[in-house]
Amino acid sequence: MIPTRNGGGLQDDSEGSFTSNGTTDVFKANADGTLHISTSRKGLLGDGSPHRENYKKLTFLPKKFKLMQFNPCGSLGSPSSKFRQIAEEREGGSRSVPSSTILGFRKRFNGIVVQKIDWVSIRKICGQWIKNPLNMALLLWISCVAVSGGILFLVLTGMLNSVLPKKSQRNAWFEVNNQILNALFTLMCLYQHPKRFYHLVLLCRWKPKDITTLREVYCKNGTYKPREWAHMMVVVVLLHVNCFAQYALCVP
Repeated sequence: MIPTRNGGGLQDDSEGSFTSNGTTDVFKANADGTLHISTSRKGLLGDGSPHRENYKKLTFLPKKFKLMQFNPCGSLGSPSSKFRQIAEEREGGSRSVPSSTILGFRKRFNGIVVQKIDWVSIRKICGQWIKNPLNMALLLWISCVAVSGGILFLVLTGMLNSVLPKKSQRNAWFEVNNQILNALFTLMCLYQHPKRFYHLVLLCRWKPKDITTLREVYCKNGTYKPREWAHMMVVVVLLHVNCFAQYALCVP
């Protein structure tokens, strides 16, 4: 019993009194005479309780994060989903561009050798090809690569041991031819890299004229291929990686 002002008292486990909002207040007294007042769970989780509002906010956040994660246009979308979305948008533009009907060198050459070899036509085509200065430089580059690569192969396999009996001589020939090949491939990368940058710009722009130009380079006979933008982009990126890797190889 705990005495009150008017002489009354409270029992140790008294009955709970009901308040106007439907909650139950329970009064309990400890042995030291202190009074504890507890409120039922129903009153704590009422509509106006701040605990209830915090609980709703916590349950709303995971849903919001899920929506942002699976939304392809959201800021948290994966790079692969964004690339797939861009490829689908570009695919619609590439379908509207008709395929080119240009007769290329390979098609003309195949037409000559389908039934029988026409040596006169082959010499004529080769003469037209070699008149181009770029093709002449390409032929010279191929000849240098073949000669230097052949010497390197002979040194590696030991076929020149009778000519180069000393190991120091073989190492010198190996190093010289290796550096020649490295320089030749770097020279080719320097020649091709501006074109690859130009093709990358065309892929980013992707206008009808650009589509036709890229098809002549990367598609057989200049015809339309499914998902051609994505395939061309992957090829161009790998060619850029090839150029930068060759530049890094030349750094001492």
